[in-house]
Amino acid sequence: MDKLKFLMSGLWSFLQPIIKVFLSDIGPILISTATAVVSEMAKTDMTGEQKKEAAFNAIKAALMKEGIQVATHLINTTIETAVAKLKVEPTK
Repeated sequence: MDKLKFLMSGLWSFLQPIIKVFLSDIGPILISTATAVVSEMAKTDMTGEQKKEAAFNAIKAALMKEGIQVATHLINTTIETAVAKLKVEPTK
């Protein structure tokens, strides 16, 4: 019932474009790359802005190496999601 409620809500239409990318062929690569990079950035003594910039650049470079180009907002969204996940599951 919650899944149906979510699909019928305005939240679904708001998140749908991003979810479609995450469910595409590049989604797993984007997610795993961001998760690894954000985990490494968390171990540094850089400021939050420095970490975000370094993470963005590292993710973009890794994706380009794989021949993948994604919009800036998707990289930023994935970084923020990886940070949120790290805060909930810090030991994973």
